[in-house]
This record gives sequence, structure tokens and C-alpha cells, in this order.
Amino acid sequence: MRIDIRLDPTNLRGWHREIVARLAARPDFRVRVEKGWITAPLPQGAATLFLLERTLYGAAHGALESGIAWSDLGVPEADGVAPDLLVDLCGDGIGLMPVLHLRCDGGPAEAGALAAVLDERAPMFETVLVVEAGERILSAWRPAVESPRSATAALGMLLGRAAHMVVHEVERLTDGIPAGSLPPSPAPAAPHRSAAGFFTAMLAARVKGRIERQLGRAPNWYVAWRERPDPSDVLPVIGPSGFRRLPDDGQRFYADPFLWERDGRRFLFVEEFPYATGKGVISLAEIDQAGKVETPRIVLETDCHLSYPFLFEHDGAVWMIPETSSRRTVELYRADPFPDHWTLHSVLLDDVDLGDATLQKIGDRWWMFAASRERWTSSWDALSLYHAPSPFGPWQAHPGNPVMVDLTAARPAGRILDIDGRLVRPVQNCDGLYGAALGFAEIRSLTPSDYAQTISATALPWGDNLGLHTFNRSASLEVIDLYGPRG
Repeated sequence: MRIDIRLDPTNLRGWHREIVARLAARPDFRVRVEKGWITAPLPQGAATLFLLERTLYGAAHGALESGIAWSDLGVPEADGVAPDLLVDLCGDGIGLMPVLHLRCDGGPAEAGALAAVLDERAPMFETVLVVEAGERILSAWRPAVESPRSATAALGMLLGRAAHMVVHEVERLTDGIPAGSLPPSPAPAAPHRSAAGFFTAMLAARVKGRIERQLGRAPNWYVAWRERPDPSDVLPVIGPSGFRRLPDDGQRFYADPFLWERDGRRFLFVEEFPYATGKGVISLAEIDQAGKVETPRIVLETDCHLSYPFLFEHDGAVWMIPETSSRRTVELYRADPFPDHWTLHSVLLDDVDLGDATLQKIGDRWWMFAASRERWTSSWDALSLYHAPSPFGPWQAHPGNPVMVDLTAARPAGRILDIDGRLVRPVQNCDGLYGAALGFAEIRSLTPSDYAQTISATALPWGDNLGLHTFNRSASLEVIDLYGPRG
């Protein structure tokens, strides 16, 4: 298949080269580049802002790399033969069709993304296919940024996801995979802040954050639990009523709580993050029937960061899948014996960057829901699916992965709930902050070729808390984690 990519040779960046390289790596693609002129280049003030961040903070991002020569793209120039598809990244593509465009909030990709960064809001990227019969939106993604106070990091992450989106859509078009269900278009953006104003606010935020850390007042994650108010299978109502905080000693935080009940005993598994080591471990505390909670003790530690201790039962044993994304694996551990000792059973998936893997048996198949990350992108905003005949595998990727990119509703946030036969997935809303709020998404369609969900309810943090990003429950308990000031 012949694919031409239209680029401005005077405005080449790392994310452009990434698109060319990834498409050219497919043996069934013949990729060429043709010269165009970008219709809305970034203003000169943006380069000044990036220079200030690089000088003061050492900020850099591969997606924003400049100074790339036309010859560095490593593919031939278009020779006048009509392509099967033109990918127009300039905005000035005319003539032969079909043409694939990339838009951000309805405008040019880079300029729209920078405007969103300066506003500190989440933009919407769309891929648009123009054919003789007209144009149609193929996909709409709402990517996340993990460092909104850094223009370099934020814009780089957005454009990294844009590169992933373009490659993803070209591959779907050529493989004959239809576009998925689309979220509503974004509301019109408000006028954006100047680069100078953004830099001033960013600097003030950095100073404030450093002072708070030095005084030990910086907010952090903590776990809270309560007796389950309603034992029936209903959609949870989350608020301050009844929740008790799991104490910490100020030298660590607890997050990602999961519950397990057995023989009248109630077990709370958490991510424990000691500040001294900077590496998460899985810890356990028992909650007795009178509500007394033990101090968590470590039950699983490896050479990489661990979090999100997802638990399930199968073949008479209790199993755990802790997040091990830092070494690009999904690992399965068996209780040996439960609850204090865990033995690695197998690596379910290797060479994948997946977070918060959550399993659910549906019919005769097992499904894995996980937050996925590509190069230069966030793990906050993309959901990928895998399915297998058993939890031991072999696991097969969903052909539409990622099945959605939406920072408000993609990342898993706990065990999937079965409410009167409806499957409801707790999800993280990371709009403005990692784990800013919880959503409950009802799964509407799930097949080896399709996925759709709708948000049924949301839960917001309360009081001085800024985040709420996990929910789990057992027969008698409910547990959450919150991001807020020290208790």
C-alpha cells in the first residue's frame, strides 16, 4: 500500500519522524514523504517558553525535537504517483483523495494542543478521513498529560499520543477495522493564556510545591474504609459518611486498596510506597469484626515498583496480578499460602506497558482490562483489552487496541462490579490531576471486535481532598483511596 505523508520541511519535529518510522516499519506499506507548508505554525513565543523550561529545569521531550533534516526521515520523496492514502500533517493538502487529517479541538494539531496546554485543559484530537463523498471522523481521543505545569512535558505528551493516533488509524484503515463509537465533540475552547502568563503560573506552582514538601504538608494518597452500607448489589454511593482513614506514619503512603474475605476474616491489600526507597510494595492489613485495623505488613516485594494488587480466585487458589509495568510485564502470583506468601506463577504478557490489569470472566472467556501506554504518551488515558480461554492464557490482544483514549473514563479503578447482571467498571477520571475522580462505566458491548461503555455515575473527592481513584468492596466492606492533606 502506498502512503504519502505531507510534512513541512521547515517545521519537522520528533513526533513527525515517529509517524514516518512506525509506518515505514510495516513491510506491506510503501511510505513516501511530500513537502507542504504548515498552515498554523507555533508562535515564536512557544520556542521562548520551551527554552526557558530547558534552561531552568532541564525540560526536554523527544516529540518536540527540532532541527530534523528532510533526509533524516529515511524514506523516499513522493514521485508524483498517486498514493492509496495521503496523511496530511500540514493542513494544506489538496487534490487527490483519500486524505487523513489530524485535528485538535477542531483546528491544527500542534497549535490546538499548545492552546490546550496554555489553558491547562484536556483537548480532543480527531482523525478525519476525506473522500469524494465527503468527510467523516474516524476517531476522537482525549489524551492526558502528567505534568500540566510544564509546557514542554505536556505538549510533548499530547503530540506523542497524536503520533500514536495517526499510526493507529492508518493501520485500522488498511486492515479494514471500522471506527469505534465516538464520544461527543468538545465544547468550544475558551481564549487561551499567553505563554508568558503560563510560565509565571508554572514557576509559582513549582515554588509552592517545593515549600509544601519541605514543610511536610504536601498532599498524598491515603486509604479509607467503611462497613458496607448496603449488602445488596447496587451502584455504590461514595461520600464522607462512614469512612475511616488507614493511618500512616508520614514515612510512606498507601493506595490502590483491594479486599478479600475468607473464613470470617477480612483482609485489606494495598500498595505501600515508602519514601525512603521510592519503590512500591504490596502490603496487607487485617480488619477485625470490631473494626480494629492492623498496621500493614509487606507480603510481596520485587526488584520493580508494585501497585494495584488485583485479586481473584480460580481452581481453588487465590491469585494476584500486581502492576509491574515498569518492567513491561503482566505477572501472575499464587498465594502460597494465603495471605502472607506469594509465588510467581507465570508472566501473562511480556514487552507491554500495561497498568492496573483487571480480570473478569464473561461467558466462557476471560477478559483483561488495562491502562496502556505508548512511547511519549500517558498511562492515564488509554484502555486496551485482551482475552483468553483461561486466566493463564494465551492472551490475545483486541484488534481495536486501544479501544478508547479518554482521560476521563479509560484507566481501571478497581474490580468490575456485577449489578443485577450489568457489568460496571470503576474508572479513573484524570482530567486535571491523576486520579481526580471516580467514574462507574457500564459495559454496553464487549466482543473480540468491539467495545463500548457509558458512564452511569461519578464520585468526587470531598473536603480538602483533591483526588479519588480506586473503589473496591467485599461482602461487608467498602474501600477507597483519596489524595489529600496529611491527616
